[in-house]
Amino acid sequence: MVISLTALAAGCGGGSDSSSNSTTSAADWASGYCGAASTWVTTLDKARASVKPNDPAATASDAAQQVTAETNTFTETIKGLGEPDTPDGAASAATAKTLADTLVGRMARASSAINTNNPDVTPALQVKTVRDQVTASLADVAKATTALEQGDDELGTAMHSSSDCTDLNTALSKAT
Repeated sequence: MVISLTALAAGCGGGSDSSSNSTTSAADWASGYCGAASTWVTTLDKARASVKPNDPAATASDAAQQVTAETNTFTETIKGLGEPDTPDGAASAATAKTLADTLVGRMARASSAINTNNPDVTPALQVKTVRDQVTASLADVAKATTALEQGDDELGTAMHSSSDCTDLNTALSKAT
């Protein structure tokens, strides 16, 4: 289990900051954010469901690799969106960047639990910690999505009109 869950946390938080100072139309920003978030939520929810306390390491390995890759992709997508071209675009971009940073932090906490040398941290506790961090990450995305919808009227309108955002809300309602 340690090997597969280490793969979950490996690769999270690294890389360059690909954020740009450019602006993106509210509709394109909403679609980009929601499309990436929807894929990420679905992947994490499936991974969380597949990792059980008594599973052998090989069982969770595929899920951990998917979560790692998807978290990296999602956080890079968020950072790369720039600002939505709205009056509150800077605040919306800051909300999204804070979300990305939070997700990276959660994966780091999961990694710390997996990589500990503390003999009191059992494999079952390691799995619980990872599952708890994934659950909290899903809640973070739901909270940030609501904040984006409500904190920027123009972006909120674009999000309510976006089929990608409808898909995200459906995925979040299943996962949380």
